[in-house]
Amino acid sequence: MDNEIRGILPDRILLTYFPLPFAGEIDGEQGKELLSLIEKNARQQLGKYVSAQEHSSVQCRQFLARKKYSAELIDTLLKEFQTKKYIDDQRFVQILIASLVERKKSKRAIILKLKETHLPTELWEGKLKEIYNSEEEKENLKEQFDKLLFRYRNLPLNKQKEKVFASLYRKGFNLDDIHTVWQENTGK
Repeated sequence: MDNEIRGILPDRILLTYFPLPFAGEIDGEQGKELLSLIEKNARQQLGKYVSAQEHSSVQCRQFLARKKYSAELIDTLLKEFQTKKYIDDQRFVQILIASLVERKKSKRAIILKLKETHLPTELWEGKLKEIYNSEEEKENLKEQFDKLLFRYRNLPLNKQKEKVFASLYRKGFNLDDIHTVWQENTGK
């Protein structure tokens, strides 16, 4: 409308209001109706998106932008959904951190994942300190170390060490901590 993309409607919705063959211009009343349909469709799509799993406001904004909705409509819907607590960045961060801790991720891997969300650091820094402590990281490192040592038990010691160190480092664990665990468990 007015040489501006306001959103995309599926054929099943659009064709019921403007059946083919449609030629010509739409009047002001039809334009308002079309904008109303676009808003309703965007609200439904966002509702389905956030009801499937927890999403951040950034993810929701990107989702709606991919659907070619206007920036004003996106802002309006995000405010509405945040007011109704359908979208809550604090809750999203807490769930994400808890999920990554449960999956035995290292603190550095969790921080990288949180940075990928493009949410402000002050939103998740306190939660991370609250949920993830250094003792838990040591336990996770020890548990994963034992699994890797078992997996590579048939290799020569220097190859075991190389594989274990590389794998744990890729998972985000600190080299000094890996070295400490190696010495405690192998004595070498």
